[in-house]
Order: sequence, then C-alpha cells, then structure tokens
Amino acid sequence: MAEAQGGGGLFGNLFACCDRRQDNLVTTESGGVKTISGASQLCGVGINFRADKTGALCVSSLIPGGPASRSGSVMVGDVLYDVDGKIVYRTELSNVSQNLLGPADSVVKVGFLRGGYQINVDIKRAPLPANMRNFQM
Repeated sequence: MAEAQGGGGLFGNLFACCDRRQDNLVTTESGGVKTISGASQLCGVGINFRADKTGALCVSSLIPGGPASRSGSVMVGDVLYDVDGKIVYRTELSNVSQNLLGPADSVVKVGFLRGGYQINVDIKRAPLPANMRNFQM
C-alpha cells in the first residue's frame, strides 16, 4: 500500500536479494559479487539502486516479478529516503541493504522521494522469482 505526503552514480549499482537455491545472500556492488554464507532466510525487495552525484540512492530498475515490482507503487527514479522509519537518505549501499533485507514474507516499510512528495510503500520481502535466480548485473 502506498501513501503520498507533501513534502550513473558515485557508488554504482546495488542489488540485494536472497537466492535460497544457493543458500547465500548475493550482493552486487559496482559489478562485483559477494556471497555471505548462512543467510538463507534473508530476502529482499527486488530493487536495483544507483547513487546519484550527491550520494542519494535512486531506483534504477525493478526486478521483474519481484516484490517491489508487484507492489505497483515503486518507480524508476524514486529516491530512497527511509526504511522502517529509519532515515537512510545518502547512506552507504552496504548499510541500506542491511535495512532492506529480512525474513521471507516479512513486510518492510520503504519511503521514497518523488516529485516533492514522500511515497511510503509496504513491501513483502521474498526470494528472487525463479526466472531471475541466475540474474547478474
């Protein structure tokens, strides 16, 4: 559910998701891949970010069939502002992924800035869709 309230880049891409098949958390930053063992219960929201020149994280794409895409409320170009009430605007990519990841089927409230408004979206975390499990940036 989304609500509106008034109101490239320096660090490269961030893609965080959970691939339960591999029993690892997969995070890609600027083309590199890291795996962390034992994170099989962590899942993401299916958003790729790119930092702009100020360090703000902008949605660069949505994983087709992923949680954010299915919500219908997140758009390319949205700027990440907060996660579960914690302001993450211009926060390092590694810290943001820690806030977005969580147990499968748990809900995370994500705030975005769009055209002078804050858009709050409740997104249910999930593993990658089966057709995206070998996806690499």
